[in-house]
Amino acid sequence: MQIVKIVIISLVVFIMVTVLVTQALQDKIFFSLFIGIPSGIVAFAISFVYLYMQKSE
Repeated sequence: MQIVKIVIISLVVFIMVTVLVTQALQDKIFFSLFIGIPSGIVAFAISFVYLYMQKSE
């Protein structure tokens, strides 16, 4: 996999996790985006590192 593909896949994971967490917590927490964005960043980092490690094998 090229690095561009890894970044694009990680960005899709970031967007999906951010939206899903924000929507899940929307009724319980007023500023649910403040929890959604950091969880999306963590998911981006984890997916990027995982895919990059798989590329090097």
